[in-house]
Amino acid sequence: MKPNAWHLVVGLALWFAWFCATYGGLAVACAVAPPPPAQGAWTWLNGAVLLLGAGCTAAFGMAAWASARVTALDERQRFMARAATGLYAIAALSTALVALPAVVMTPCV
Repeated sequence: MKPNAWHLVVGLALWFAWFCATYGGLAVACAVAPPPPAQGAWTWLNGAVLLLGAGCTAAFGMAAWASARVTALDERQRFMARAATGLYAIAALSTALVALPAVVMTPCV
């Protein structure tokens, strides 16, 4: 992966898209077909949130790893690679932390 300025924007922009899709989809699913509250946290809806969160966390983690492995030639490219690594890592951590409540919280309550 060649370091450039787009990597400074893409990670958090994709995280924002994931965040909006997750909570927007959760709101639509709760309005259309809410799972029974007696089922607790182990519902198909929370399973979907966890699955999507795990996939996105893995993708952001791989992007951070790829950015960290870049051998840059000059100081500007080295800065871009290190900054992209940090931003992708923040996106991965944020994705995991936002999806984590799906393990214990009942949806649509």
